[in-house]
Amino acid sequence: MGEEKTKRQHYVPRFYLQSFSYDTEEPYYLYCYDKPEDKAFSSSIMNIAQSEYFYDLTDEQYLENKFAELEKIFLNVHRKLIDTTDVTSLTVEERNAMALFLSHQHIRTKKFRDIIKQASEHTLEIVNEDEVDDESARDAVEAGTTERGAKEWQAQLMSNALTGFADILNQMDWFLFVNKTEYPLWTSDHPIAIFNPVNPEPDPERGIERIGSKVHVPLSKDLVLALYDPRRYFVKSRREELTEEEHVYFQNKLQVEHSHRQVYSPEEDFELAREEIEENPEYANQNYTYRFPDESSYE
Repeated sequence: MGEEKTKRQHYVPRFYLQSFSYDTEEPYYLYCYDKPEDKAFSSSIMNIAQSEYFYDLTDEQYLENKFAELEKIFLNVHRKLIDTTDVTSLTVEERNAMALFLSHQHIRTKKFRDIIKQASEHTLEIVNEDEVDDESARDAVEAGTTERGAKEWQAQLMSNALTGFADILNQMDWFLFVNKTEYPLWTSDHPIAIFNPVNPEPDPERGIERIGSKVHVPLSKDLVLALYDPRRYFVKSRREELTEEEHVYFQNKLQVEHSHRQVYSPEEDFELAREEIEENPEYANQNYTYRFPDESSYE
């Protein structure tokens, strides 16, 4: 008999989700808030941020196995940061590994695949409007509108295009926010929040190299890893404490905004998420076409 295949494939690692559980042992339950459904419920980490055969293109399960190897490395770095709350404790090799893992995590999710499909649909509309005669180009774009085609595009990006992304992350200033309040930090099904208060357009997630970029990654209910553009921001300390409720709320609002469908917490209260979505209903509609401006936006 051949090796048993992994059917339920997580696009957010289970060991990472454990850090937001209200349990201290298996099966590690946490609370979920589903944005489109406006519904809160409890779930095991086994049943969230996953889909059946999510990465599989062949029987070899290459990407699933690749992520399993990456996660082994990230697990040790993740635990070290939680134990020490000191980003300067990372070795050069550990920091490189963390940067590479974060670049993969950003691009491996269901949200990113849906962005690929919607971007392909947007491009196909332009191709049809311009009456492009190149059938091979049209076929390639059209393939990206399908689940299989978007999966192939996603796999190619994860295989070929992430070293440069990791290098950008590595060159940023790294520090930690340590939560000292009674309110837990949240995570989500797309936990890497990339934003740019200085140059928010056309899309901060696609323009991370633009001056002013910030990256926030919750590591546990008490810890956030932050990466800031050193060309724009001066980081006074490698460890900042979150001492006020609004400090934690800001971090959790980022997860509401950048998540695909679900936000996760060790506590059941998601009133903040509901308020954010009431003010910004686009956070819940999973429509990312606003990310695809016309060419004049780049001039």
